[in-house]
Amino acid sequence: MTYDRNIRAYRETDLQSMGKEKLIVMLYRKMIEHLEYAEQAAGKDRAEMSQRLNLTQRIVTELQGALDHAIGGEIAANLASLYEFIFHEILDMQLDQEPRHASNCRQVLEPLLKAWSTVPPGTGDRELQGKVQSGVNPASPQTNTPGPRPEEGAPLVSISA
Repeated sequence: MTYDRNIRAYRETDLQSMGKEKLIVMLYRKMIEHLEYAEQAAGKDRAEMSQRLNLTQRIVTELQGALDHAIGGEIAANLASLYEFIFHEILDMQLDQEPRHASNCRQVLEPLLKAWSTVPPGTGDRELQGKVQSGVNPASPQTNTPGPRPEEGAPLVSISA
């Protein structure tokens, strides 16, 4: 029992200290893995397919909520559109069990994974720090798409590309 607690504590510490860029890469890889399993299970094992799609949907929802439109601008808006597409493809696959929906999602995610894998660690933090030092408040209500304010429950991960 102590061993399990130690492993859980290690994983939590590892995730908390992980750079945002590395975390996003890890989440994309996990989504692709779940989609591959869901695609294989389609038409054969509905419970497995649904479980994998639900896990993918949870990740997509977290990524959507973590987007910082004030800092990310057009990139964040484009990612939001892609995440929305993935979310709806998952819903469609839950209904009709057609593997093409998982394939469509993977076709969107694989280039994103490749791109995020090339982002140097700390890029998002440096961008945010630059905005703060120049006097721009990323959560300011004057921006067209304000980011969450701490009192509103800021996301755990801010994806600002």
